[in-house]
Amino acid sequence: MLFPTFDFLLFVIPVLAVAWMLAHRPWPRTVFLLLASYFFYAAGPHTEPPPAPWYYVGLLVLSTVLDYACGLGIAVQDARAKRNGPSPGTTRVRNAMLGISLVGNLGLLGYFKYTDFFVRTAADLTDALGIEWAAPSIKLLLPVGISFYTFQSLSYTIDVWRGRLTAERSFLKFALFVTFFPQLVAGPIVRADEFLPQLHRPPRLTAARMEEGLFLVLKGLVKKVLLGDWIAAQLTDMIFASPENYTSAELLFALYAFTLQLYADFSGYSDIAIGVAKLMGYEMPENFDRPYQAKNLGEFWRRWHMTLSTWLRDYLFFPLGGSKGSAARTYFNLWLTMFLVGMWHYSQGTSWNFVIYANLHASAMVFNRWNRIRVRGPSRLAELVRWAPGLAALGGAIAWLSHGVLDLPWATASGMGGFAVVMFLVVAWLPETGTLGNAALHVILTFHFTVLSRVFFRAESFEVAKRMCGGILAFDMHGVRPGLISFWVGLVLAVGCAYHFTPRRWVDDYGLAAVRRAPGWALGLVFAAVCLGIMLLLGGGPRAFIYFQF
Repeated sequence: MLFPTFDFLLFVIPVLAVAWMLAHRPWPRTVFLLLASYFFYAAGPHTEPPPAPWYYVGLLVLSTVLDYACGLGIAVQDARAKRNGPSPGTTRVRNAMLGISLVGNLGLLGYFKYTDFFVRTAADLTDALGIEWAAPSIKLLLPVGISFYTFQSLSYTIDVWRGRLTAERSFLKFALFVTFFPQLVAGPIVRADEFLPQLHRPPRLTAARMEEGLFLVLKGLVKKVLLGDWIAAQLTDMIFASPENYTSAELLFALYAFTLQLYADFSGYSDIAIGVAKLMGYEMPENFDRPYQAKNLGEFWRRWHMTLSTWLRDYLFFPLGGSKGSAARTYFNLWLTMFLVGMWHYSQGTSWNFVIYANLHASAMVFNRWNRIRVRGPSRLAELVRWAPGLAALGGAIAWLSHGVLDLPWATASGMGGFAVVMFLVVAWLPETGTLGNAALHVILTFHFTVLSRVFFRAESFEVAKRMCGGILAFDMHGVRPGLISFWVGLVLAVGCAYHFTPRRWVDDYGLAAVRRAPGWALGLVFAAVCLGIMLLLGGGPRAFIYFQF
C-alpha cells in the first residue's frame, strides 16, 4: 500500500479514528494497531513489477519472535546473575542469544538481498579467470522493508545484551514496535528506547501535534509526487533507459534530476511516516536535514538517512573500536562502516554498481577524516612535494580503474586521474570556514560528488552505468535538444533545487506557522487541491518508493 493513493486514504482515516477511540484502552489499541500494520504490509503496493507476495509477512513475524525470545533469554540470564552472581554459564547463554539474533536477522537479510550479488560476482570472477561455469539463475523476490525491520529488531537485542535496555515483557508491544506501519517498509529506523516507552504511556494528541503532523504529510506528498514521481516520468526514466541516445549535457541533466528525485522520494516518505505517527500520538526521529547543504561527505551522511548512519555508527563503528585504536585501525573501521552503508543500498541486478558506489563514499569519508585531523605543513609547496608519491599513485589508480573497469579510452581515463589529483588538492587546501565563498565552494563540490556518484546508484545494471559514464565524459557539444526538457519540468527542477538550498526555517518554520494560522476550511481546500493534483499527475498509476527496493 502506497502513501499517495486513495487506498491508503481509505485505510488511514479509519485507523486514526479507531486508534483514538481506544486511546485509554492500551491492550485493545495495541492489538488493533498491530493488526492494521500487518494488513498494511500484506496488502503491498500495487506496482509493476509486482511486490513480494503477501505471505512474506511470515518473515516479519519470524524476525519479531526471534528477537523477542532472544531479549527475554538475555533478561533471564541477567536475573540469574543478579541473584547468584556472574558465571561463565550465564555469559555463554547471553552471548548465544545475541549470536542467534545476529545470525537469524543478518542471515535473512543476506539470503534475500545478497544471494543475487554473490552469484553474479562469482560468475564475473570465473569469467575473468577463463573458467567455464554456468551460474544458476536465482531470482528471489525481495521482501519489502526487510533492510529496515531486521536492523530495527536486531538493535533491540543488542541493546538488551549491552544492558542499555530492559527487555520488553509484552510480546504485543514489541511486535508493534517492529511492525508499526508508518515506518515499517522504508524507515526511519526507530530504536527500541525511542518507541517502546511511548507504548507504555497514554498517547496525547494536541492541536500543535496535529497541525505539525498534517503539515509533514502535506509536505511529504508534494515531495513524493511532484519532485519525485513526476520528474522520473518526465525525464530521468527515459534517459537512464537508453543513455547512448543522449548528449553529455542531457545525461548530466538526468543525474541532477535523479539527485533531486531521490531526495524528494525518500525524504517525502519519511515526512509522511513521521506525520502519520504524530497524528496517532507517537514521535519518530528525523531522517533528513537538508543533506545537499553539507560541506563535506562526513556532514552529508550526518544529514542523509540519519537513522541508518547512526545505526551503523553505534552498532558497527563503535564496536569495532571507533577511533580509539591506531590511525590505520580507525581508517579501516571508518572505511568498513561506510562501505556497508553503501552496500546496504544494493538492489538486485545492479551487480558491481554498489561496490563502486560504496567504495567511492567510503574512500571520500576516509579522506574527509584525514583532511580534518592532519597537521598542516609550513607551506603548500612543501606539502605538494611530500604528497607527490601518493598523488601519483592516486592519479594512476583512478586512470587504471577508469580504463580497466569502466572501459574508458586511455586518454579519458588519464584525464580522470588528473582530475582526481586536482580535486584532492582543491579540497585539501581550501578552508571550509573563513569566508562565505569558501563554504559555498565546499558545498558545491560535495553536492557534485554525490550527483556524479549517483550514476552507480540509479543505473539498472553495470553496463548501463558504463554507458552513462562514457556518455558524460564524451563532452560532446550538442547541448540539450529543444523540447526534451519542457518549461514545467525545468521550472520544477529549478524550484526543487532552490528549495533544498534555502534555510530550513523558510519552509519548516514559516510553512508550519502558516498551517497553524490557516482556518480549517482553507486547509481542507489545500488538501483537496493536493489530492486532485496527485490524481492528475499519477495518471499512469502510483510508483513504489525508491527505497522499497532496498
